[in-house]
Amino acid sequence: MVLHWQSLKTTRYYTKKNYGYANLEHQVPVNDQSIFRVYSITKIVISVGIFQLIEQGKLSLEDKISKYVSGLPKDWQDIQIKHLLSHSSGIPDMAPIPKFQDLTEQQAKEKVFAQACKFTPGERYDYNQTGFWLLKRVIEKIEQKKLANWIIQHQFQSPNDTAFFSSDSRDIIRHRVTAYFPFTKRTLTIDHPYLQGDYAHAQNGLNLSLSAFIIWDNLLRNNQLLKKKFKDLMWQLYPYTQSPKIFAYGWDKRLVDGHTSYGFSGSLVTAYRIFPAKNVSIILLSNGLTKFYNIENAMNALAALVIPGK
Repeated sequence: MVLHWQSLKTTRYYTKKNYGYANLEHQVPVNDQSIFRVYSITKIVISVGIFQLIEQGKLSLEDKISKYVSGLPKDWQDIQIKHLLSHSSGIPDMAPIPKFQDLTEQQAKEKVFAQACKFTPGERYDYNQTGFWLLKRVIEKIEQKKLANWIIQHQFQSPNDTAFFSSDSRDIIRHRVTAYFPFTKRTLTIDHPYLQGDYAHAQNGLNLSLSAFIIWDNLLRNNQLLKKKFKDLMWQLYPYTQSPKIFAYGWDKRLVDGHTSYGFSGSLVTAYRIFPAKNVSIILLSNGLTKFYNIENAMNALAALVIPGK
């Protein structure tokens, strides 16, 4: 596990420390070169990419996805970009794990296309992997590039060996930590085979070293990834019509002791929070867990340690 928090205003590092093992079998410790899958933290990076296109005038939150993706089911035709980012589309999800385990993109597409929508778009929050698969296709249609290449080019000022896409933890990649989860056998095993391959890149595919993540974090805070106007738009709360859910366009919004933060977590093992008014960011990267716990509570506890109270 690696843990880092910093004051972005002064770029003063409070702590940047490695803990534990990158590989248990061979007792390889985590070090500064370790690469972590960030899992669903990938989604906030995709959100930044969408708003980069909005800033450039190539895309609108109001655009229907059918403008960019052909062959959609009839009841998907009016779904808009804003519905995908806010998880309010109502479209069926590429989940649960047993039903989508190791499917190809074509097989996963056929399975979700055959299911009925759950509710009218915009009504409520319903966490959804399919929406980010569609956002991947939207970006690739507009930019005529593979999502992985485009995201790295436009958001990461680092070599491809410290920031890259791979949605399969079974890929052998130098310096990448081994992932361990109890999901399948209720005992510690290597990863879980779910949403693998290029088609899952927008859902869970980003891999980063801590240093690459810190650079990205500074670019975001300093308005180098997005102008402040568009970053503020990205962090606006989505107005669900039948739900009190507090969520922005791809980002969680949470209050910790009265301090507003934005961020997301991934697969119960990675988390990121930025507190804009306090100029503080917290990054937590780990490669597994032995039992279930609430990573958001862990982030709240860390925030309470490093941010003075009201």
